[in-house]
Amino acid sequence: MSLAQTLVELRDKFAKILPESATAIMEGHIESLRKSGAVDQIIKPGAKAPTFTLINQHGEDISSVDLIKRGPLVVSFTRGSWCPFCSAEVRALNEAYDQLRQAGVELVVLSPQSLDRTRKQATAGKLKFSLLADTNNEIAKAFGLVYTFPDDLKKIYSSVLNLDIQAINEASSWQLPIPARFFIDGNGVIRDVKADPDYRFRPEPSEVFDIAREVMEHTKTPA
Repeated sequence: MSLAQTLVELRDKFAKILPESATAIMEGHIESLRKSGAVDQIIKPGAKAPTFTLINQHGEDISSVDLIKRGPLVVSFTRGSWCPFCSAEVRALNEAYDQLRQAGVELVVLSPQSLDRTRKQATAGKLKFSLLADTNNEIAKAFGLVYTFPDDLKKIYSSVLNLDIQAINEASSWQLPIPARFFIDGNGVIRDVKADPDYRFRPEPSEVFDIAREVMEHTKTPA
């Protein structure tokens, strides 16, 4: 099953079980992110990607600078293992990982969840790539992705979904990143950005291969 099909099923499932009042608040927040200019703050193609070093599920320091020296890098930002839409994307990326490596592309996935939750997600999913703990969304902020929960949305997550985002992330505030995927070339330049305030929609992993082919075509040295 494709990621798109999985996400359709998840959207249908939650449309049936969530109270209409909660759905209205959540969708209103998504729309407010679109209208507030939050999307405009996301770093654009052509810019140099912010560099970072974060801890992965194995306790290793993973440096974006070191990875980019080896070739193109895909950096995917998710909200955490508690989010079924993010978990579906992580599984799909894991299934595509071997093909990505064969194409010369490396992948890392970041979320603001605690390192303990990061380890548990990676172990349960038998993840082949580095799952990185972005404490307090510091790297997501550098990429322009982070938003703070308004009170009405915080109440829905707490009382209806039984989720305390600040506790889950062991963070100083209720903040999450807009889910996004960045394709960074071997020079550290962002060549493509896929980001959507509506966390229920994600690009297919296969889109990375199209971008990689296009980037490699443009970087070929003329004969």
